[in-house]
Amino acid sequence: MKEKSKNAARTRREKENSEFYELAKLLPLPSAITSQLDKASIIRLTTSYLKMRIVFPEGLGESWGHVSRTRSLDNVGRELGSHLLQTLDGFIFVVAPDGKVMYISETASVHLGLSQVELTGNSIYEYIHPADHDEMTAVLTAHQPCHSHFVQEYEMERSFFLRMKCVLAKRNAGLTCGGYKVIHCSGYLKIRQYSLDMSPFDGCYQNVGLVAVGHSLPPSAVTEIKLHSNMFMFRASLDMKLIFLDSRVAELTGYEPQDLIEKTLYHHVHSCDSFHLRCAHHLLLVKGQVTTKYYRFLAKQGGWVWVQSYATIVHNSRSSRPHCIVSVNYVLTTVSGKNGAVLLGCLVFLQWMVISPSGRHGTAERDQQSHLSFIFFGLM
Repeated sequence: MKEKSKNAARTRREKENSEFYELAKLLPLPSAITSQLDKASIIRLTTSYLKMRIVFPEGLGESWGHVSRTRSLDNVGRELGSHLLQTLDGFIFVVAPDGKVMYISETASVHLGLSQVELTGNSIYEYIHPADHDEMTAVLTAHQPCHSHFVQEYEMERSFFLRMKCVLAKRNAGLTCGGYKVIHCSGYLKIRQYSLDMSPFDGCYQNVGLVAVGHSLPPSAVTEIKLHSNMFMFRASLDMKLIFLDSRVAELTGYEPQDLIEKTLYHHVHSCDSFHLRCAHHLLLVKGQVTTKYYRFLAKQGGWVWVQSYATIVHNSRSSRPHCIVSVNYVLTTVSGKNGAVLLGCLVFLQWMVISPSGRHGTAERDQQSHLSFIFFGLM
């Protein structure tokens, strides 16, 4: 009887192992990986795969289990997708509303040293800095749109910075702090409406997933970036007071380095862009690295150039305290908006005419000022 029970248990285990083996073969992963998976990993990856099929039922392709008749085109698409991931200099990931990673591309290992199999199906909160948990929760929170009765599905843009665990060797990890690396994530929340029984026009909106691309910040150590003709570098104190600028700034903005030293960066940024720059400055002080949004840097002879900055906090080698800010700045346009600068001068003059006792002439001048103000801000 005892021997019979042992045989039954062995047979059950063999059948179970066989089923798990067949299930693993169905996963969209190389056989070299699936053959090494344990049962818990197979269940975790299978669950994530099924969630992905719900969120993207038509957009997964053969590599995600959808068999198409046009096999030759699928091969081309799969190969193209592989090349796109390699040229992306980043990784793609999809996160469920509860924070579980439904999918992450294999290129995550290049930036974080963590494998696709390890990350998929686990909570993203396990791999981000504890101080960034609230921000991640806010990113995954959806808000119902206006006029929602007419929208079945929509997307909400997301752009944020996370400090993610990095286990790469020091020479390959780039800039890290405490085992975490700053990753710039940009993508969208996919929101879908689920109809209620009472009315076809009423429904409940639900976040079904975050789709994003993660980029390391910056691509290499900031001190090792080769400066091209459309780039300049500056060093600043922690309050953004400029300490040093390289000579390229003169060609790009008209300012000599000595014109800008000891002045704050905010003094030379278009007022409409100062709020975004301030937000980026705050993120930089908290997380150590940041990529700014595009902003307008005022040129010496009037007008502005559009700039994007990659900034990094440099720490004191002895005390490990934040020492200064180093920023590599990409100038994206030539000088533009000079007419706006001329109108600004006229506007300032008219304000003096209206406000000062010697220049107060009544409502006609005020109307002219309002009209000119409208023209000026329309040019910005």
